[in-house]
Formats: sequence, structure tokens, C-alpha cells
Amino acid sequence: MSRSPAHDDHPPCDRDGRFGPPVAVKDLVARRPAAVRGRLEGVRTLAGAHGPTFEAELSDTSGSVQLRFVGRRSVPGLVPGVALEARGTPRAHRGRTEILNPLYELLAPPSDAEPIRSARNPRSDP
Repeated sequence: MSRSPAHDDHPPCDRDGRFGPPVAVKDLVARRPAAVRGRLEGVRTLAGAHGPTFEAELSDTSGSVQLRFVGRRSVPGLVPGVALEARGTPRAHRGRTEILNPLYELLAPPSDAEPIRSARNPRSDP
């Protein structure tokens, strides 16, 4: 079966499984693996009949995408304000774009985060 030219213009990922350079949220295409960067605007945990789901809203200057972690009540490091890169396959769900169980990399802490203090001497300045 041959592929359409439009499909070949945007390969899903390279041979090593990487998703290529990040794209803007507005440029995400359903069922086409991609990487996207932004800041988390909010997080929440939902209880469901099949278990919990942790949701985080990732925004860039072009829009936002919902990151959903099925079966999780929380994900370490994912707090409002943190900058991250998420990689996965977007889909349309209930009028929104979402990525289920994305791979992610934290890029920067929240801008209003408190300085990290040494565990040995919690009163010392960083």
C-alpha cells in the first residue's frame, strides 16, 4: 500500500523513536507523533470508574494541549508553572487536543518556585 505525499511530508518520528524538533501547539496533528514545549497552566486529578487520571494543561503562545496520565493521581515535578517538553501522539477528545501518557522532560522550574535548600542545613542560603 502506498502512502500519500501529505503523510510523507511529516514523518512520525526518526529511526531512534525521537519525535523531531518541538512544534507549536497549534501545529499538532491528530494521530501524528510530535514534541511540544510550553508551561503547565494547571493540573488536576480526576477520579473515574476505572481509576484516577492526572491531567496537566500545557500552553505555549499558540494554544494549549491537555496531557493525560491514566492511572496516576500525581506525576512528580508536574506542577503549575513548570516548563517542559512533552512527546506523544495527540488526539482530539471532547473538543480538545490531548496526549495520553506522554513522555516528558522538565526544562525549568516554576518561575515562582522557592529556592532549593540543602538537606543538611535547611537554614542556609543557596
